[in-house]
Parts: sequence; structure tokens; C-alpha cells
Amino acid sequence: MSVFLGIDWGGTYIKAGVVTSKGKILEKTVYSSSQLKEKSAFISEIKRLKNKFAKYNIKAVGIGAPGIIDIEKGFIYYLPNVSGWKNFPLKAILKKELKTPIFIDNDANVFALAEVRKGAGKGKSRAIFLTLGTGLGGAVIFDGKILEGKTSAAELGHVSISTDGRRCGCGGTGCIETFTGSNYLLERYRQLKKIKVAPKEVKEIFDKARLGEKEAIIIWREFSIHLGKFLAGMINIFNPQIIIIGGGISGAFNLFKPMLLKAIKGQVMWPNFKGIKLVKAELKDSGITGAALLAKEKFESKVRSSLGGHRASRYLE
Repeated sequence: MSVFLGIDWGGTYIKAGVVTSKGKILEKTVYSSSQLKEKSAFISEIKRLKNKFAKYNIKAVGIGAPGIIDIEKGFIYYLPNVSGWKNFPLKAILKKELKTPIFIDNDANVFALAEVRKGAGKGKSRAIFLTLGTGLGGAVIFDGKILEGKTSAAELGHVSISTDGRRCGCGGTGCIETFTGSNYLLERYRQLKKIKVAPKEVKEIFDKARLGEKEAIIIWREFSIHLGKFLAGMINIFNPQIIIIGGGISGAFNLFKPMLLKAIKGQVMWPNFKGIKLVKAELKDSGITGAALLAKEKFESKVRSSLGGHRASRYLE
């Protein structure tokens, strides 16, 4: 049985798993991103993972990286929320170290690939995907395909919504992720509560909002207003059938969904909003699954183009 190693590289956590060609995760593991911050540690760990899963017939490795990538070359230009990775030829180095085909794309794109193949976006031809966590990752499905260019397109998190907003990790100011990212929410909550130390996780703010705490509710109302105005603009551009939200902050989806819908409706050109569904991502580990599916689809495409016909089918089994 052919399997693929999928790596979901986020600003807070790195998740990896062995996935079948049908998208079933056989084994997985999770690390704190800070453990693998250095390039050498990251590369060594991927080599260790491949050895750890040596009992499987791993055909290729897929990586969803949180930043601007040259998709074909697997070259990292930079990662807005992970320092030290500017202008790095990750694919070339890993291919040499692992002796295995490597495929790299933006983490939001692989999340979208998983959800459109196996999850909430299945069967949709136009969709917007957001991953809400340390930053805001975005992807767009248009005419049934991920919208991408030479670099990983649809960097929705770096659309500016304020002319005098905070400096973003991308180098710009006022990006939507500076109003919705976990670090911003935690610091904003600290300011409202007038406390010295912010909570460690956004889940704490979610739990307090459910209990009716005034400051926590303000956080989610502000979050929804910012995200709603942003999404209204995206809806006016892409006219999606569905908007799918994932990532760690999506744990509060049921709390902020009504406020988010209200904010969208107050800004969007209403004919564009008719019939659109706003849903939470279905897959538990869409980043792992999507990275593995990226590897599967790119790998099989290369094999078929080089071998063709029956020879390719036998090789891919």
C-alpha cells in the first residue's frame, strides 16, 4: 500500500502523519514549533520521521509551510510568523537528505486541498478557506482548482484593512491577521482586563466568553467585525459558494459565527451573499491530510507523465 508523509507546519505547532492515498491517517505526531525553529533541527526531525515510519512504503513527502513559497522549486522566500527562514531552498535540501520526492506549498493551500477533496468543500467549485491561528492563512478554490501562481497565491491574511494598523510579520501594516491572530487577541484581552500577563491560549478567552465575561465577549465581537468586513470584500471578489474556517481559533466558531455573519451582511454587496454557507472545517487534521494529498497528486502526476499507462499504474501500487 502506497502512503505519503504529510507535514503541517504552523506558527505554533508542527503536525506530521502517515496518510494513505485515500486520505486516512495511519499515524501522527505533534510538536511545538519552537522545538524545530532552527533549520538544522527541522531538517533533522523530518529525516527522523521518515526513519520512524520506515515500515510504511512512503512514496513522497508533502509540506504545508506558513509563508511565501515558490511552489515548483519548493523555495521558501520567507515565513511571516517564523523567523530565520528567508530565501531557503528547502525542497532541494530535503530531496538530497531524504532521497524521496518532496512537494511544498503554502499551509492554507494544503488545508484547502484536504477540505475540497475530503471535507466540507467537497463538490464545490468556488470556495474560500481560512485557517485562524497564530496568523490568518487563506486559500481560494476557483473553477474547482486551488488558485495559485508562481508563488503561493491567495495570501488573504496579508490584505490590509487599516492604513495605520499594527506592523505585521510580512512587513506591511494593518493586515487582517494583525486583528485576528492569536497573539493579537491575547494582548488585546490583557489590555481590556488591565492585567500584567495575558492568557497563554485563546481558548481561555473563549471559555470566559461562554460564561458571559464582558471583556471576553468584547474580544470576539471585535474579532467578528474585523473578520466580517474583510470577508465581505473577499466575497465581492470571488463570489464563493461556501466559506470554510479552520485552525485553532475555529474552536470558538459557534460563539463568533452569529456575530461574523452580522458583520458580513453589514458590508457585503447583498446579491453576492445569497446562498453562501459559512461552516467550520470538517477534517480534524486537514493540514496533515492536505500535505499528504499534495504529495500524492503531484507525485502521481509526475510518474504518469514520465512512465505513462500501465507502467505508471504498476509503479504507483
